[in-house]
Amino acid sequence: MNSAHESGVLLPAEAEDRLEEAIRAFFAGRDLEIYQMMAWQLGHGDERGVAELAPTERRLHGSLLLALAQALHGDYSIGLKYAISVELMHNFGLIHGDVQDGNTERLGRASVWWKWGPSQAINTGDGMHAMARLSLFQLCDEGEPLERVSTALEIVDDAILNRCEGEYLDVSFQEGLSVTVGDYLGMVEKRVGSLYGASAEMGAILDDDFGSERREALRKFGESIGVAKQLVADYQAIFGASERDPVQQGRIISKKKNLATAFLFDTVKDPSIMRRAGEMYMQRVIDPSHITDLVDMAAEAGGREFNLEQIHKHLEKAEQALASAGFEDQNVAKLMELARDIGDIEQLD
Repeated sequence: MNSAHESGVLLPAEAEDRLEEAIRAFFAGRDLEIYQMMAWQLGHGDERGVAELAPTERRLHGSLLLALAQALHGDYSIGLKYAISVELMHNFGLIHGDVQDGNTERLGRASVWWKWGPSQAINTGDGMHAMARLSLFQLCDEGEPLERVSTALEIVDDAILNRCEGEYLDVSFQEGLSVTVGDYLGMVEKRVGSLYGASAEMGAILDDDFGSERREALRKFGESIGVAKQLVADYQAIFGASERDPVQQGRIISKKKNLATAFLFDTVKDPSIMRRAGEMYMQRVIDPSHITDLVDMAAEAGGREFNLEQIHKHLEKAEQALASAGFEDQNVAKLMELARDIGDIEQLD
């Protein structure tokens, strides 16, 4: 297997910049206002589509794909066009997720639905989904083998279907008090892990000799990273945040479950605690003044320690998946360095 980049960082410094440029170029010449809304979501323009430097989501899915291209081939650039697709798919999910959760802000700016209304946000998200698929179809015109493009489309479509299933479960869990830890982790694997798994697997298909078993191992690697990342976000929202951001606060108030609350409902049998928790979740929304009480109950039940344990368990699963995919030790170490970066593990220090 090809040796990775010699430094401790797998991707060259310019890789993320080149991915950002490639995403911008893919939208060039599209002037209808819906593309201005997409540019707003991507941090590429103001409400009129005029280019500006705005906060952007880190391109973590694309970076994972590029890192595997670098590890397998010593050249991340062969994965740039594929990375566009997974990043646009991710943003399609963010746009729809903001509508579902009622998030009025994203990265300090108005969310798409808050600025243009939910109907146009749904149109924009659907358009982003279509653009993600078009970015793969266009690879055929650039000489990519049809079989490889077809495989990439199957991978990303399967991931998005899994993500939709996860979103369905996430919403359906809002009103329930019987959500188990297993239920919750299964939902997170679908809702968050699936697209990270697809990103890793799409990096693998760039190598025609990379067999199906090793591809499956890389998909599990990506899924485990995605689950760990969500569990870090859960920990920060419940136990680590002195001031929650609007997305974190919105999920709690709207009764979206997290690992700590699933652990609480799954393990605590004390009737008085369950009654207090049940009273909170019987309301239309959770009163913000009750969140501290909910956090205290979860902490007293051992939720903090369990959350940390599960984060490290899923990082271990990611490392085991890499080893089973046949990577050399130095590449395992470098890819796990990226995994910890994607998962925001440093926030736990």
